[in-house]
Amino acid sequence: MSNANLPVGFKQPPLLSGLDGSEAILVGFSGGADSTALLHILSRYSQDSGCRICAAHINHGIRGEEADRDEDFCRVFANTLGIELFVLHADVPTIAKQSGESIETAARRVRYDYFAKIMREQDIKILATAHNANDNLETLIFNIARGSGLGGMCGIPDSRPTECGVVIRPILSMEKSEILEYCEKNSLDFVTDSTNTDTDYTRNLIRAKIIPIMQEINSGAVKNAQRTCENLREDSLCLESMAGWFVEELRDGYAIEVEKISGSPASIVNRALIRLFDEISGGKTLEQTHLNSLKELARKGIPHSSVSLPCEFEGVIEGGRLCLRKKAKKEAIDYYETELFNGSNFISQTNSEIVIGNSQNAKNIYKKSTILYIDSAKIRGTLIARQRRAGDRIRLGGMSKSVKKLMCDKKIPLELREKLPVICDEDGIVAIPLLATRDGAVAKNNSNATVIQFYLH
Repeated sequence: MSNANLPVGFKQPPLLSGLDGSEAILVGFSGGADSTALLHILSRYSQDSGCRICAAHINHGIRGEEADRDEDFCRVFANTLGIELFVLHADVPTIAKQSGESIETAARRVRYDYFAKIMREQDIKILATAHNANDNLETLIFNIARGSGLGGMCGIPDSRPTECGVVIRPILSMEKSEILEYCEKNSLDFVTDSTNTDTDYTRNLIRAKIIPIMQEINSGAVKNAQRTCENLREDSLCLESMAGWFVEELRDGYAIEVEKISGSPASIVNRALIRLFDEISGGKTLEQTHLNSLKELARKGIPHSSVSLPCEFEGVIEGGRLCLRKKAKKEAIDYYETELFNGSNFISQTNSEIVIGNSQNAKNIYKKSTILYIDSAKIRGTLIARQRRAGDRIRLGGMSKSVKKLMCDKKIPLELREKLPVICDEDGIVAIPLLATRDGAVAKNNSNATVIQFYLH
């Protein structure tokens, strides 16, 4: 397209410069001023390049006759330009109710799902949307209000990859006033969505109330915001590059040394962890709360400590490294409570053995085993072995201590905790193998002791 035909403020996306007649662009077309101007601009572009232009319109089933009016306008306008138009009728209010989404979110999902469908069916690799500089400022303000990080401050990118190709935003640099001027200059009619004035919608509130105030402060607020987003996007790309180096140089599979994490800038670590989690989870993301939990986990560096992550993943400290991994499926252990007799007592639920005998036969033959010498005079009634229960406590150091907390403090591995039996008498917990023995229960003279041998096979 010659410069004479270009609207004021238009910056041709680099992607358009090399297209020819063998390629096509799908335009999201609502019939509003923005998409009408975009479709008109690209139809002119196609005359020079030979590139095929087609459009897609979604009747969301929200505004009744007004929505039908918009659809009719889009059909007529596309036909006038000689552009093929694809139309979808969708009951977005019902879809939103069924999915639990807001109407705005459901409408966006339906819209982009339909765009993707058309792109696949028509072998189209480029989708053009009519986002403009005012939309970008709205997004920036919205993200500031949400407390977004640097990524949210970058606003709307001028392009982004999708599963079907790429989304481009050819009029992102144009202000709303420039778009309206273009429509007027070219005698382009368009429709107006009546819901755009409904300030119950957050973006409409920003558009109607906040942006006008910003423009009163500085008439160039929209363009200035665009430039700010571009600068921040460059900074973000630099940090992403540094994070890429961090991951590739310091990773060990899906693990990074805790010292490297604690000694590196948070902005780099955050991005590195997001990258690793994206890889291991197949495209899932981490929220700031997850990132904070992982960094705190690394700072403390407690072996076997962990934090839960989305989609049944976890971060675990192992061997001085922060490891990201799928949670091991917890073995369902049937509750057991069994009386202990002299000789061998096998606990099938945990594949373990408790032997009650004398000290002469006691010996450690398994890695996860222990021998306890309990003062027989301190045992009240019959000894039983049972599975650990919520709220279990044992008397240690003159105080009643939580078994759960004690296991954490002693760094008992998670996979072992449910397999350790709790040995009790009538007064409560006498001992927990590999962990603790109740105050005063240890025999001073082994020859008069009840010997408890625990073996985890």
